[in-house]
Amino acid sequence: MKYEKLGKKASICMYVKTVIGFVITAICVLSVYFIIREELPDFVSWFVYGFLGIYLLYVLIAPKLRYERYRYRLTEDGIEVRKGLIVIKTEIVPIERLHKIEVSSGPIFRAFKLKEVMVTTAGGELRIAYLNENVAEQISEHLKKRINAIVVEEREAAHGAE
Repeated sequence: MKYEKLGKKASICMYVKTVIGFVITAICVLSVYFIIREELPDFVSWFVYGFLGIYLLYVLIAPKLRYERYRYRLTEDGIEVRKGLIVIKTEIVPIERLHKIEVSSGPIFRAFKLKEVMVTTAGGELRIAYLNENVAEQISEHLKKRINAIVVEEREAAHGAE
C-alpha cells in the first residue's frame, strides 16, 4: 500500500497553528523585553528582534515542509506515520498491540473540519493528525474492524488448541 497525503485544509491549518504560536511567543517576548529593556545592554534588542525574525522565517517555511513530508498508511498488520521537519521520523504500530482508538478535534481542527486519530498501545501512542473528518472516521472504523477480526481469530485459535 502507498502512503496517503493529507488534504489541502491540513496545510492551511498547519499555517494557522504555527502563526498562533508565533503571535503568542512574540507577545510574551516583546512584553518582557519592553518591561525590562532599560536595564538591558543594547545587544539584547538585536537578539530579541533577530529571534523574532528567524521565528517568522520558520513560520513561513515550516508548515509547508511539514505538510509535504507528512504521510500515513494503514496496512493489514499496522499503522505507519511518516513526518518531520528536519529529521523525518517513521512510526509503526502493529494493529494487534492497540489498546485504545480515539478520534478528536480541538478548536482549530474543528474550524477546518479536521480530526486526529490517536491509537494507544502499552508502549505509547501514535497520532494521525490533520485528517478530514470522514477520513478520520473511516480509519477509526477500519482499525476497529481489524482489531475485532484479530480477536475472533485468536479466540478460534485458542478454542481449536483445546
